[in-house]
Amino acid sequence: MELKEILKPIETDLQTIEVQLREASRAEFGPLALVIESIIESGGKRMRPAVTMLAGRMYPQNDAHLLKLAVSVELLHLATLIHDDLIDKANTRRGSSTINSKWDSKSTVLAGDYVWAKAAKIAADVGNTKVLGIFADTVMVIVEGEIKQDYMGSQASTDRAEYYNRIYAKTASLFEGAMRSAAVLGNAPQKHVDALGMYGRKLGTAFQIIDDVLDFVGTQSDVGKPVGNDLRQGVITLPALMYYETHPGHPVIESVAVKNGHTPEQLEAAIQEIRASPEMNAARQEAQDLANEAIRELQALPRSKYRQALEQLAGYVIERKK
Repeated sequence: MELKEILKPIETDLQTIEVQLREASRAEFGPLALVIESIIESGGKRMRPAVTMLAGRMYPQNDAHLLKLAVSVELLHLATLIHDDLIDKANTRRGSSTINSKWDSKSTVLAGDYVWAKAAKIAADVGNTKVLGIFADTVMVIVEGEIKQDYMGSQASTDRAEYYNRIYAKTASLFEGAMRSAAVLGNAPQKHVDALGMYGRKLGTAFQIIDDVLDFVGTQSDVGKPVGNDLRQGVITLPALMYYETHPGHPVIESVAVKNGHTPEQLEAAIQEIRASPEMNAARQEAQDLANEAIRELQALPRSKYRQALEQLAGYVIERKK
C-alpha cells in the first residue's frame, strides 16, 4: 500500500505541517535561513510528524497545539540529521548537499543547535509541561547517543545489544517520544500513552533495521548513497552483525571494527558477501517481527481510522524500497 494512501486520514494536517515547517525556517541571518530551508525542502517521508498526528487524532484536543507538536518533532529530527551528517562527514543527503559540505564544523554544529532550539521553542508554545518533559528526555537520549557514537568512532561494536541501544537513541526514541507526547496532549489514559509509546519504539526500531538492510540491497538512486555505505564508514549494522555471528572471526568485519587492516577490494568483497547472504532475509524478518509486535500494542486502543493507518504504516515500513 502506498504511503500517501495510508496517510489519507491526515492529508490536510500534513499539508499544514509543510507550511509551518517553512515558516519555521525563517531566521534573521539570511544564510542560516537558506540552509534550514534547504534541509526542509529536501523532503523525506515526514514519518515522525505523521505518527504524531495519527496518535494525537485519536483524542479530542486543540488542533493548533497538536500541529505545533508535530512540527517540533520534525524539526528535532532535522536537527539530528545536521549533526549526523557532520559526524559521518557526509557531503550529500537525499541527493542534496549537506550543510557541513558548505560550512565549517563549528558553523554546522551551531546551525543544528539553532534548529534544535527552534524545535524546543515550538514545543514550549504547546504549553504542556508533561510534553516538555518527554521532549527533554528524548533530546537527552539522542544527544547521549550521538556523543557515544562520536566517542566510540575509532572502534565499532560487534555486539548486538549495543546495536539496538544505538538505533534506539538514533531513531526509535523520537518515534516513541512523539507518540507519547501526542497522547499526553490529548489527555489519553496512561494505558493508551504507554501502548502508543511502545508502538513508536518498536516501529522506529523496525524502520531503522530496514534502513540498514536497504543500505546493502537498495540501489544508490533509491537510498541516496553507495551500497554498503555504513560498513564503508566503519558502522556495523544488523545485517553485518548477523553475518559476523555466522562467520565468527571474519577478517574484514573485524578489521572494519577497529578501522584497520583491510584493503578497499577486501571491503568490497565483504559487502557483496553480506549482500548475497541469508542474513539479509534474517535481518528483514527481525524487523517484521518488531512491526508485528508494534501492531499488537495497538490492540489496547479503540478502533478508528487512525489506528488502522498506524497498523498499515507498520506494514509499509517493512515493505518500502527506500
